Order: sequence, then structure tokens, then C-alpha cells
Amino acid sequence: MASIVDILPDAPPVPGMNWMPKRGAQAEGVLSRAPLDDAARKKTLHAAWEILGKGVDPEGTPASQAGLVVGYVQSGKTLSFTTVIGLARDNRFPLVIVVAGTKTNLLAQSTDRLARDLAADAADGPREWRLLPNPTEDNLQTIKKTIEDWSDPELDEDERVTLLITVLKQQDHLGRLTAALSDPEIDLSSVPVLVIDDEADQAGLNTKVRNGQESTIYRCLRQLRGVLPLHTYLLYTATPQAPLLININSALSPSFVKVLEAGDGYVGGAEFFAPDSPYVKTIPAAEVLDDANLPAEPPPSLIEAMRFFFVGLAATLAASDAPKRRSMMVHPSRIRQVHRTLQHWVEDCIASWRRIEALDATDPDRQDLERDFLAAWEAVRRTAPDIADFDAVMAKMRRALRRTQVIEFNTNGRVRTPEIEWRDADGWILVGGQALDRGYTVDSLTVTYMPRGVGTGNADAVQQRARFFGYKRRYLGLCRVYLESSTLQAFQNYVAHEEIMRGELEKVAASNTSLREWTRQFVLSPALRPCRTSVISVGEEYVRVRGEGGWAQQREAKLTDDLRVANGQAVDRLVSGLQLEWDDSYGAASDAQRHKVARSVPLARVAEFLADYNLPDPRDTATITTLYVIIGKALEDDENATADVYLMRPNYRASRSIDDAGFLNDGFMQGRTGDGSDRYPGDAYFKGSNVISVQVHRYDLNETVDEREVPVARAAPLIAVHVPRQMALPTIVQAPSSPAP
Repeated sequence: MASIVDILPDAPPVPGMNWMPKRGAQAEGVLSRAPLDDAARKKTLHAAWEILGKGVDPEGTPASQAGLVVGYVQSGKTLSFTTVIGLARDNRFPLVIVVAGTKTNLLAQSTDRLARDLAADAADGPREWRLLPNPTEDNLQTIKKTIEDWSDPELDEDERVTLLITVLKQQDHLGRLTAALSDPEIDLSSVPVLVIDDEADQAGLNTKVRNGQESTIYRCLRQLRGVLPLHTYLLYTATPQAPLLININSALSPSFVKVLEAGDGYVGGAEFFAPDSPYVKTIPAAEVLDDANLPAEPPPSLIEAMRFFFVGLAATLAASDAPKRRSMMVHPSRIRQVHRTLQHWVEDCIASWRRIEALDATDPDRQDLERDFLAAWEAVRRTAPDIADFDAVMAKMRRALRRTQVIEFNTNGRVRTPEIEWRDADGWILVGGQALDRGYTVDSLTVTYMPRGVGTGNADAVQQRARFFGYKRRYLGLCRVYLESSTLQAFQNYVAHEEIMRGELEKVAASNTSLREWTRQFVLSPALRPCRTSVISVGEEYVRVRGEGGWAQQREAKLTDDLRVANGQAVDRLVSGLQLEWDDSYGAASDAQRHKVARSVPLARVAEFLADYNLPDPRDTATITTLYVIIGKALEDDENATADVYLMRPNYRASRSIDDAGFLNDGFMQGRTGDGSDRYPGDAYFKGSNVISVQVHRYDLNETVDEREVPVARAAPLIAVHVPRQMALPTIVQAPSSPAP
């Protein structure tokens, strides 16, 4: 019987844990078979412990939990959920369900990977797993008997089998699985179940929510969860925007989050799209393909990319200690006819190079070919200085050209996307569209050629095309990514968005705050949308704040008495102890034009003030949240950053009128007045140079009732904040919706 001990002797307490999973042989077995060092194994195990522990207690009463697990593209999310699955087996979960993508090739890839990493296909020894892909009613007895074994006291732990079901995210397969688990002969009332939704932002979310309806796959997933009384549902993705922005009452809305760290060998957007990155090349505008009017000849940038790929492959073959395989991905569009044309271009080019390479060394065509490959070799050497010398590379070029297979990687009228046995060739060039968009791992990928735009401009869709990310530190010098300029810009914009978003989610994970209570806040280029709008409910659309800097004024003024008093106290705490002096930048003519200022106030103090200053209106919430993000980024860059705080006209009492709803829609800041020596420059003039500035105003508020001005509040605090252009960030904010009663 496998020993079960505490997960980690030094595991720190984690907020939000519902129970403490125990460590056993299965989770350790997964990690022992992974190519990780001890530190990485420990980190992966601890993350799995936290993820499972934030879900349902397997010995508790019927309940369900949904959690969001966020990794980078191609960063090892599969290893994470495989470790969680192993840990679930160690903690007596009889049933695990993996919803493994929308395509058969992805299901096969995931099923094979799970079988290998869990040793579920071992020919001898105890059988801890029963793997069941896409079950039907024919598997009913298998499911029933497997679950019943867990309540048989005569069986030892290693005689009880955990049923591992992999299922396609497709209506018929999900429906059959739900029907099988709903059978009266199967009692799941106290059976803990783990459900993994891989690529959770794809297909399963409700794309008809704006019409008050349910899309098919969403309904199927909701019904599947409905027949599992005690379960944890984990949404794994690298692009969590859509799962975060859906209504919190959705069946797939997560209540907790875990952000996964990538291992040391991972290379992602931060390196590929760093300023002056040597790994990215721009496809000239004249060479971007028009799907409806393809040229007669391949564009020069495609030929250049192929030369680079074959030099890298030949260099790999010439090296004694490197893997002997490399791949290239050509990702032009979704149209199959375009794929066929590019496939023919690639095949014709390889055939021509093979013919020329076989000529005598004195032949002019052979010499031209070698000059072209020499230029590519020199380009490779700039990022891979240890590359074999040029003669050694050319000595392997004939083999590289001969042992490369070119595949049109889509269904092409077939039932399935082709399955590749990577060991069958030294080089692979995959030409395809949607099949290469997300989820699929291209083995040993070095060169990507993507002559396509950003499409609809959804940030998550753009990022999922980054199949070129991954654990390739060892051969990064051989990697190049060729992109159309707008797509390159979109990836560059996404990098900052992703890091800030992950940072905000990490703060939620480290607190006791439910993810459903978190105000969604993203930094995102105006050229991109976070995700498809079809999954966002009407009335819950996000607010986009342009990243141009400038003044932001409080809109809602009336508030409740208690809230207004609390905001006044927050103002008192902000200014308490500050060295406020009369501003001398303008020669004031009256108390209505005289203001006090405290300079070099710690920016962290301003952040605390904004956290305490409560403004319920969604527009104000969006503004405050945007300021949080900007201030947070500024403090990350410089923890000693400062701000200027102004107390506007402290010796003068002014008044403002509010509308019927209690808003100051035209603002409250005084504009420019007078001319000549009596000219007042306006309140907006009073701000610091290159720092965030906060203005605190106090006004008597009035509203019109029966054509009379009626007092509402005296000395009500109102704030305005100025952000310099260089500190501004384009931001998206969505406040959490109210939970269902």
C-alpha cells in the first residue's frame, strides 16, 4: 500500500485552502518521469497541492468549486494538471474527467500524454488507472464497477482503480458521458470527482449569453457538472480573459485562481518580443499574402525563412550532442486552398535545392545556392555562436533536404487532422491554419512563418497562435519568427498586458478574496479586444480607458451620508502630517484661487488613499481601478516613486449642482477665467511635473427640486487625479456583477 504523507514539510499556509491534500506515489511518479530538477519538481508539486486544496474536500458534503489555472502558452500546463490528477488519485478520487480540446488530434495528443506521464499504459505491476477515451453506454458497467470498488472494505488502496476519462469538447461525446454518469445504477452522491477543462477559454463558454440563451457546448458542460454532486472543475488556459469576463453566475465562472510559473528553460513573449529582438523578423507589406489573389511565386521572405530553417536543421545534424530533429510552421490563413498553394511552394523549393545541391561544386547555380545558405548561416551564427562551421553544415544539407517531410496540417476533407510520428523524419514543415492555432504542440519548432493579420483583434486568439513559445532555451539561437507588421505589434502589445494581468491574478490568489469579487483589470492596447464579445453578458461590458494620461474626475457626488463621511476620513488620513504649503506657481487674487500643495508624497500613500476612497458608480470604479494598475506599475519600476497632493481652495467654500441621479457629469474643476492680470489658469493647471497629482476639493452640493436649489451636502469631498502621458496605460476594467440571489 502506497505511503501517504504531508505534501511538503515546509509548505506555507495558502489563503483559500478548503482542505490539505496528502502526498503520495502517483503525484511523485508523474514528477519523477518529468525532465525537471528538484526545485522545479517541488514547485510543481506545491502548485498542484494548492490547486486541489482550493477545490472540494473529497470527504466533505456535496459541493462544487471552479478554479482558473493560468499558465503561459506552451509552458507546461499539461504537466501541471497531470500532477493534480496524480494527487487526486493519492487522495482517493475515484473519477477524473479531462475535457481535452475540440479536435481529435488534440484529444489523441492529450490521452497519449496522460497515459505516458501517469504510467497508465504500463504492461505489468499494479493497475492504478483505467483510461477510457470518449465513453459510451457500452462502458456503463466499467464505470459502475470501478466506482463501487472504492466502497469495498476488502480491497487495498492499490487494488482500487481511478477511472480516467478523456472526452472531446463536442456535443455528442459530452452528451453520452453525461448520460452514462446519470444512469441510476451509478451512485455518485459521495464520490469526489476532478474535472479538467483543457483550453478552457475555447468553445465551452456561453456564446449566446447576449441573447439570453445557451450555446450547445456550454449547455453540455453545465449538464455534466450537474450530475456530479461533489466535484472540482479546473479551467486551464494561457489566455484567461474570456473566463474572467463572463458573468459570475455562469456555470463556468471560476471562484479561485492559480497562476503557474514557467520553468527556467521556457522562452516566451518577454524574450521573443523584447525591444530589438533578434528572433523576430517582419514580413514586408508587399509580401503579405492576399488569400483571394496569391502571387505566382513564393514571397522572398518565405524562401529566407526556409533557408534559415534548413541551416538550423543541418547544424543540428552536424552536432554530436543535440537532438536530431527540427520543425517549421507555416501559418498563412484558415483557407485550405492557400495551404495547398504554400505546401506546393515549399515542396518545389526543396526539390529545386536538392537538384542544385547535387550539381558539381563549380556549377554557377550550386555556387549561388551556397552563397544564399552562407548568408543564412551567418544570420544563425549571430544568435547561435556555437553553430558548426559552414562546411560542416553544408555537409549535412543533402540529408536535411532529403529527410524533411512537408505536411498540409488540416483536415483537408479527412475526418481527422493528420497525426504525426515525429521520429519518422529529421525535419518537418507543417503548413496549416486553425489546427495550428492553439493547443497543438509542434515538436522541436524553430522557425515560424505567419503572413497573416490579427483577424478580429481578439488578444486571446492572437496569443494562442504563439506555438513558437516553449522550452527551447537550449536551441533558442536557431529560432526565428516571421510576422506581418500588425501581428508583430499585437504580440508586442500583448506582452505587457499578460504580465500585468498575471500580476493582478497573483495578488488575488495570495489573498482571501474570491475571484468573483475581484474587479477585472487589464492593460491592453486599443488595437486589441480582450476576447470575443459574444461571451460577455449585456450590461456587463468592460470599460476601456485610453492610455493617454490627463485628468480623471470623480463623477458620482451625492453618495450616502455614511459613504461621504468615510471618504472624508480617507482624505484626512491622506493629508495628515503632510507638509502642505501655499502653491506659488500662480499669483492668486483671492482665496477662490489659492491652493496648498505637498510635493514628494510617497506614491504608495496615494495608493492606500485610493483603496479607501469608495465610489460605487461603475465609471468611477473603472477610473479608480485604472489608477491602481498605473500606480502599481509605477511602484514596481520604482518603489520610492512619489506624487503631488493639492488641497484646492482650502479657505474658500464653493458649491456645485448635481443632476437628478447625483452626478457631476460636466465635472467640478474650475476652468479658465478672466484675462490679463486677472486671468485664472484653471484648476487643471495645478499639477506636478512628470508625477501623479491628486487634487482634493470640497464643495457644497445642491440639487434642483421643483425649480429650487436644495442643499444635499456641505463640504463634500471630491477628487481629481492627473496621470502624466508617459505613465499612462491603456486599460480595460470590468467590475464584478452581483451574484444571483
